[in-house]
Amino acid sequence: MSLPTRSTDGGAKSSDIVRINVLGTNIVVTNTLEASADLLDKRSLIYSNRPTHGLTMMRDLCGFDWAVAFAQPGKYWREQRKVYQREYHPQAIKRYRRTETQAAHTFLHNLLASPEDFFRHTRYVLGQVLIYSAYGVKTKNHDDPLIATVEHGVEAAVAAMSPGQFLVDILPIMKYIPAWFPGAEFQRKAKVWRKSVHKLLHVPFTLAKNLQDASELPDDCAAKSFLADVIPSSADPTYMEYVVRSALAGAYSAGTDTTVSVLQSFFLAMTLYPDVQKEAQREIDSVCRGRLPDFSDYDALPYVHAIVKEILRWNPAVPLNIVHASAQDDVYRGYCIPKGSLVVANIWAILHDPAVYADPESFCPSRFLRSDTNPTPEPDPDAAYGFGRRICAGQYLAHEMLWITIASVVAAFDIVKAKDEAGREIVPPGEYHYGFMQLPKPFRCEIRPRSVEHEKLVLGAVDL
Repeated sequence: MSLPTRSTDGGAKSSDIVRINVLGTNIVVTNTLEASADLLDKRSLIYSNRPTHGLTMMRDLCGFDWAVAFAQPGKYWREQRKVYQREYHPQAIKRYRRTETQAAHTFLHNLLASPEDFFRHTRYVLGQVLIYSAYGVKTKNHDDPLIATVEHGVEAAVAAMSPGQFLVDILPIMKYIPAWFPGAEFQRKAKVWRKSVHKLLHVPFTLAKNLQDASELPDDCAAKSFLADVIPSSADPTYMEYVVRSALAGAYSAGTDTTVSVLQSFFLAMTLYPDVQKEAQREIDSVCRGRLPDFSDYDALPYVHAIVKEILRWNPAVPLNIVHASAQDDVYRGYCIPKGSLVVANIWAILHDPAVYADPESFCPSRFLRSDTNPTPEPDPDAAYGFGRRICAGQYLAHEMLWITIASVVAAFDIVKAKDEAGREIVPPGEYHYGFMQLPKPFRCEIRPRSVEHEKLVLGAVDL
């Protein structure tokens, strides 16, 4: 069974809700914000389940059954959600701002040293923030073994989730086929990926425990309060440690590729839409006046916030959300939705709905800002983070990471089209790798300091 990974045609030509049957499985695809919110938000008690099939490769064979994203509602799921609500609500994440700013400055240094490697640098800057904020472990460079360990785990998870790639997701009984059996390549892949997923779950948490035992675990990381207080005082410390370990690993695995996709799309957007970049630079220059942005400017740079929102809308990292399943029979607009039906929100169609977003294919951050010429801003692209009880718990941290990184880059650098040997501008085609997650294909652009003074700002940016 394979679903499209990116589509607006279904919603435009058919309906805002489409019901299909694939091999006896009922699938409901919602193509508008209204239909998606009606089912997944307003009826979240019914539509918060995960499918009992379709994730065999991921959960059973690759060992990703611990991730809250794939857990069924119940005690374990609720306990993990409590971890996220405690550590990643809007007030709690403010303690990570120092780390986010340090990482943004490191990113600027890396861009100055090797701008052609900006794709690689995006992975490091976000990994640096997520690992430290979760585990209190500082990573040193791109080749840090911990970065490599967790990245391999995330790569395994993303590969195992690719829609329609593995027949075992359609015929779960195939999971009992031994790896040596002819045609069982999926088992051989799963064996390798399972090891990577196991390391993602255990290695960074063990490092955090070692730091705690040595009284060296910093206070500004999520692991600190859990290891120092919550786990030891729990009625079942072993179980609670498993919950916390799984939640922190889940935060990293859910946050890396999605946020990397957004940051790489930012470089594409700035290359293709130079006027947007110039407007952001005017705003930053008027507020910061010869310094790099920091979180004291958070409320004073609305256009930078709008850029973050527009990237999420323009090319959402996850074009189809993770499948929900109905816990009971339901009826919606005359549609009978039997228990066990799969419900998929078409995020791409929702965020490119011309009835909601004017000229949806264009990159226009000002659509979110109120002005004399735009008295009614278009709605924020919250659908990019999902719906209901399955909404991304790290959305506030993601926005802050993206905001400080993007503000810092725009303040210090010009991002322009590269030129070929004849001096002609190279226009990036804007192509993406499509699957469960979409990531921009590598493209050329030129990243250079805006001036000698801006280069000095980058060189002078040091750890806070």
